[in-house]
Amino acid sequence: MKKKKKTAAPKAASVQRNITLEDLGDFYPVQTPGRKESLYAATYYACMRIRCDALAKLPIKVLKQESQGGSKKMRNHPLWERLALRPNNNMTAYDLIWATEFQRLDTGRAYWVLNTDGYGKVTGIYLLDSRRVQIFIDNTKSGDVPPKVWYIYNDPVKGELVYRPEEIASFQNFAPDGIQGESIRKYLADVIQNENDATAVLRDKYRSGLQDPIIVQYIGDLDKTKQNKIKKKFEDLGGAKKAGQVVPIPTEFKVSQLETKLVNNQFFELQGLTERQIANAFGVKSHQLNDLSKATYANIAEQNRAFYSDTMQGTITAYEQEMDWVLLTERERKRGLYIQFNVDAMHSSDPESRMTAYVNAVNNSIRTVAEVREMEGLPFIPGTDRLLRGNGAGIWLEDLGKQYTKNSAKGGEASAETQISEPAESK
Repeated sequence: MKKKKKTAAPKAASVQRNITLEDLGDFYPVQTPGRKESLYAATYYACMRIRCDALAKLPIKVLKQESQGGSKKMRNHPLWERLALRPNNNMTAYDLIWATEFQRLDTGRAYWVLNTDGYGKVTGIYLLDSRRVQIFIDNTKSGDVPPKVWYIYNDPVKGELVYRPEEIASFQNFAPDGIQGESIRKYLADVIQNENDATAVLRDKYRSGLQDPIIVQYIGDLDKTKQNKIKKKFEDLGGAKKAGQVVPIPTEFKVSQLETKLVNNQFFELQGLTERQIANAFGVKSHQLNDLSKATYANIAEQNRAFYSDTMQGTITAYEQEMDWVLLTERERKRGLYIQFNVDAMHSSDPESRMTAYVNAVNNSIRTVAEVREMEGLPFIPGTDRLLRGNGAGIWLEDLGKQYTKNSAKGGEASAETQISEPAESK
């Protein structure tokens, strides 16, 4: 990574905008759970994995908009292999996008920096640890001059590195000011704690062999030492390993049991409410968390489309805009280059929907058969790179209407010159 010149931001007029997760407790009455504690919550972990997987599995392409319309792939562009295969020597493109989305959701922000050679060619894209990045805003200038933003990265080896906004790709989550993103964990602190507490209740229940607390009556005075001894004796008689076994009770004791049924406390209803609250914050659908109580095959397919249109489309747009601005030069943008996620990959796991989309695209002259075969990884067949129009029987788009020419031999039939030749029948 190319080391930037160390530049100290103005002390008196600089405003530090980033707040670490450990410092949030000083500003908010509820302590925000740490990353490790949050990931122990099963629903938080599952929603985080679903969101990161959904974005990382979409391939990224560098395209160029043609003057006559349409776009073509720029496979020879230096960014193509970096975004499609290996952004740096340490990770794949999938790993980079996955980790970036994880940091964006988990800490509220994620950052990329570029390595370039002397000719401007991108030699590496690196993900910074967002917990080591501080945002400073210099708002000393008055008038129409906007505040200057500085990104300061505390590198564990190289020390303090300063980046300008045009030198760093910044991805925010829920940023009210457009600069400083906020973590989902901040808003789900109580809900995550509730799920962890519910998990602890079930864990203790299983460890005790689903045995409820018991009350031991004893005639006579008990000092603290004897109380602990009796308590230890009855604890050893219970537990998961001795569940269902006969428990002997001494004659001098009278034992009764407290009934604390989870059903009576609406435990499972409250646990389901907690899971739905976390899923709603992530924009994850219920069936993705294996909640199939109100799901059918038809509405699951519809919910999958709604997940990408309602939840992922905004995220994809934000990524594409930031990559266009930072990764491409102004000259490249003026030439019509842009970066795009291949959203068609979201339907790759549903063969029926994919093939239906292909048929509609070919019959309506949107794609050629050759393009469809390329998307499916099939070899090219000569003659299939022409647009086809499906109107009952397939016909090449440039031949459309020739069957109705005035020179036709019989009424509306096509003439011999315009008819599609067919092999003669063997006699």
